[in-house]
Amino acid sequence: MDETVLKLPKYVFRRPNGSYRYKRNVPKVLQKYIYKKTLYRQLGATYTEAIANLPRVHRQIEHLFQIERLTHPEERAATLIEANLGEVWLDAAKMGMVGQEHNVLPIDAYVDLADELELTTLLPTNVINLVRRAKIDKPPMTLERVFFIYARDKAKSQTQVQRLSLEQRIERLRKDIKACFGADLWAHRELKEYTRRDATALRDYLLGRMSPSSVQRAINIVKAGINHVIREEELEDKNPFAFLSVEGSAASKEDRLPLSEEDMARLTGAFESSDVALALFVTLADTGARLAEIVGLEVIDLDKQNSSIWIRPNSHRSLKTKNSARLIPLSPRALTLLAPLTEGQDGTDPIFPAYSKPRGNDLASAMLMKRLRKVVADKKKTIHSLRHRMKDRLRNSDCPEPLSLAILGHSRNTIAENYGSGYSLEKMREAMTRAWQT
Repeated sequence: MDETVLKLPKYVFRRPNGSYRYKRNVPKVLQKYIYKKTLYRQLGATYTEAIANLPRVHRQIEHLFQIERLTHPEERAATLIEANLGEVWLDAAKMGMVGQEHNVLPIDAYVDLADELELTTLLPTNVINLVRRAKIDKPPMTLERVFFIYARDKAKSQTQVQRLSLEQRIERLRKDIKACFGADLWAHRELKEYTRRDATALRDYLLGRMSPSSVQRAINIVKAGINHVIREEELEDKNPFAFLSVEGSAASKEDRLPLSEEDMARLTGAFESSDVALALFVTLADTGARLAEIVGLEVIDLDKQNSSIWIRPNSHRSLKTKNSARLIPLSPRALTLLAPLTEGQDGTDPIFPAYSKPRGNDLASAMLMKRLRKVVADKKKTIHSLRHRMKDRLRNSDCPEPLSLAILGHSRNTIAENYGSGYSLEKMREAMTRAWQT
C-alpha cells in the first residue's frame, strides 16, 4: 500500500520519519488551563497502526477538553489552594474562616499565592481573585454539573468501555433535557429548582420517542446521578426523580415472545448472506447469551478444542453483572461459523471487530433486527427473543432450574475456567444438547 497517496483523517499528519501523530489545537478558552496552544500524541509507525489508535487518542483529548470546560472557577481555586497550601487551608476557605476576625488562619498566604499565580500563569482573573479572597463557595449545582461529577467519579472505578457507555448515555440525556426544557436549563438552572412536575415532564417527553423500558433506563441514570451528588456533595436538595416509575417498563421485557420453530426456519435464510450476521444469529440462538456478551468476544475467548466460549469482562466490553462470567458450550454449527472469523487473528483481537467499538452492541442489534424484521413482523419478537427461546428449550428438556440459570448467566458461582467451579462444562453441554434437539 502506497501510504503517500492516502488521505489522512482530521487531526492526523505524517511526520518526516514516516510515523504518524495526532495534532489538535487547544480551544482559546481552554489554553489558560492546559497551558498549551497545541496538543500532540503519537499514533504509530504505520498508517494501519495510526488508524487503529486514532479513536482512542481522539476520545482522550475530547475527554480532557470536556473536563476543562466543565470545571467551575470555584473548583479550580479550591484545587490551587489545596495543592499549594494544603487541605487545612482549603477547609478554612470553604468555611469562610480566614482572616484576623476569625483568629484561625491569616489571609496573607492566600494573597501571596494569588500574586504568584498572577505573575506565573495565564489563569483568568476570577479564579485568581477567588484564591486571593480565600472564600470558596460551592458552585451552583446544575444538571450539567450533576452529570459531570457523576461521570467523573464513576470513571475512577470503571473500565474504558463502561466510561464511554455512560458518557454516551449522558450526552443523549443532555440533548433530551434541552429539547424538553429548553437549551439554557441544562447548564444554568439549579437542581433545587427542579420539581416533580419537571421529572414527569421529562418522562412523558421520552415516552414520545422511546419504549417504556428505554425511558426507565434513562430515568434511572438521572436518579443515580442526582443521588450521587446529593450524597457526595452533602447537599440538602431532594431528588425530584426519586421513585419515579414508567408504566409499562417492567412489562415490556415480559411481553417479549420467544421465536417459534416456523420463525427460526424462515430466519436462517435472512442471515445467510453475511458470515458475520449468521455467526451472531446462530451463536445467540444456541447459547441463549446476551448480544453484548457475544459481540464482545475476543479470539482467546473461543476454545475450539473444548467447543466453548468464555464470557468474561475484557477491553471491549464489561458484563451486566459479576455473575454473568461463565463458560458456555457451543453447538457444532456455532463453532463451525465462529472458527473462520478467528483465523490469523491475535488472542486479544475481537471476533466481531465491526461491533467491538463504543455502541457496537447497538450497531449489531440494529443490523440483526433489520434482517429479522424482513421475516418476523411481530414487535414482541426481537433478537432478545432468542434468549427467551433458549430458556424455554432448557425448561422443556427437563433441565434443572439452577443449571439453566448457570447456562444463561443468572446464578452465582458459574465461572468454570478450570471446569471445577459451579457446573462443569460437560454437565452444561449435556443439558444444552438436549435443548438443541428439543
